[in-house]
Amino acid sequence: MADKASVIRISKLDAARRQLRTAITLWFTDGDPVAVHALAFAAYEIFHTVSKKRDPYRRDLLLDSDMIKDEYRREWHDLVKKAAVFFKHADRDPEAILDFLVDSNDWFILYGIAGRQLCGESQSDEESDFMWWLSFHRPEMLTDAGRKMLADR
Repeated sequence: MADKASVIRISKLDAARRQLRTAITLWFTDGDPVAVHALAFAAYEIFHTVSKKRDPYRRDLLLDSDMIKDEYRREWHDLVKKAAVFFKHADRDPEAILDFLVDSNDWFILYGIAGRQLCGESQSDEESDFMWWLSFHRPEMLTDAGRKMLADR
């Protein structure tokens, strides 16, 4: 445990990188899937927001996918954020129950990695390990561009 006087000066991107690395480590060690999701989504959301601020016309991450029509964007956001919001807030529905799709963690980690890349941040060993695992165990998830991203590392 850190001393009370300890201070860490941290940027948003550094926080996201740490969250993503920790999510991947927990994911590989069969850690709690709720914690994995909370960390992976938090990291993804920071990378998404920073990359969107840098390039407002970019539409290639999960929350702003150009495959979703603008009139359905709110519905899409609500669906994508459902578990993360559930895990984080209890003000509107303190007694609610969620059927959580654990496999969605793979997607949030993958899009967290894509978001980190769009922000120009270097890839961590954990991210590289995850991408290699994905290429061997879930190759159907990756497009040619996804496989190329892996080969370029």
